Amino acid sequence: MNATSGEGITTNPHALEALVKASETHAIVASKDIVDVRGIKLWARGQPISAELQQRLLERKLQYPMEACLQTEGGANLFTLIDDLRTLLESDNPIAVVLKPWASLLVEQAKQLPLHSVAQLLLTAAMATRPNSLPHAVLGMALAGAMVASRNLPVPEIRLAMLGGLLHDIGEVYIQPQYLDYSTALDILGHKHLMVHPRVAERLLSTTTDYPKTLTRGIGEHHERMDRSGYPARLSGDHISTLGRVLMVAEVAMGILRAPHAPLTRISFALRVVPGEFDPAWTGFLCDAARRAQEAPPETAAARQDTTGPLERLDAQLAATRELAVALQSQRGAPAVMHIVQEAMTRLDRLRVAWNALGLWGLPEAELPPQERFELTLAGSELEQRLRSFKRECLLLSENLNEVEKTQLSPLWDGLLPPPSAQ
Repeated sequence: MNATSGEGITTNPHALEALVKASETHAIVASKDIVDVRGIKLWARGQPISAELQQRLLERKLQYPMEACLQTEGGANLFTLIDDLRTLLESDNPIAVVLKPWASLLVEQAKQLPLHSVAQLLLTAAMATRPNSLPHAVLGMALAGAMVASRNLPVPEIRLAMLGGLLHDIGEVYIQPQYLDYSTALDILGHKHLMVHPRVAERLLSTTTDYPKTLTRGIGEHHERMDRSGYPARLSGDHISTLGRVLMVAEVAMGILRAPHAPLTRISFALRVVPGEFDPAWTGFLCDAARRAQEAPPETAAARQDTTGPLERLDAQLAATRELAVALQSQRGAPAVMHIVQEAMTRLDRLRVAWNALGLWGLPEAELPPQERFELTLAGSELEQRLRSFKRECLLLSENLNEVEKTQLSPLWDGLLPPPSAQ
């Protein structure tokens, strides 16, 4: 993200690198003179960007954001996005069947989307450096639009949701690429870098485009959760906008759609497993789709005999961690310490509610039908993910404590789960 101060605007090196990379295949030129904070011209209007400009922008602070001074003459545009949308809707992607009732509407509304030049520029940059980013954006556009359309809401709200889905991850252009490799778990430093991308996108679009605040705010909230377990602001309930609630559900669904078997079933389970995480007004769209699909569980899940063992270990970890939280609460330490303990107890109690609500513990595992055995497998992975998130959140909340206070609290997360490198 571009840093601003009274001394000018600093160019984000990762976004600039992505734009220079994109310029190798798409024409990107200065839409107006690029000048530094003292008014010295660094690049003339109409001149294509190059490595020379890259060096100048990294060395000087600017009067205006780099993104407002550049435009692309190719790359991502409404024509290519509509073609990509049609390809998605006609594909064998499991979500295409879900979207089919709204396919014609989505294509027609896509033609009317106001694609700002800054949005087009950054979509093109993302496409050049991370080829999967544009299909992800198009999928987000279609899914968010269909979710809103399914509620028979006005056309302007459908378009707003489609824009939100299209642009929700635009802030990732400003993040170090190493932190965007989702094949490995991030350590706490990597997560700190990644968790700013919704806010980066919100601030960028609100300062360089004429998009409404409703849109930019929703994009900034797409990783929040209704129970304050999301990021970057740990918002809850009524503090999250309607568009933010739509986009958080869409984001979870898109991540799970990559699973090779029963993706809709997995999505439905993830959205329901912890009560209060997501707005049921929007999860219903995908949960209903999963019920209609009646996906068969993977054969590996049906044959697996050791599903309850990992769950029992998670249950023991959950119980032990809550006992520690209760013990720490009784010590009545510093307010900052007690705040973290209270936050931890709230999260652990929500996980316990989720655990109790699963309702799959009455029969021996061998007697469970394949579908319920599959749900046991999903329960283990989803609850482990929530415990990993809990550990990360505790570490982030405790960063400003002194060493004595950290030592006091460390039993809450030490040994809860193995470090990311070991998982």
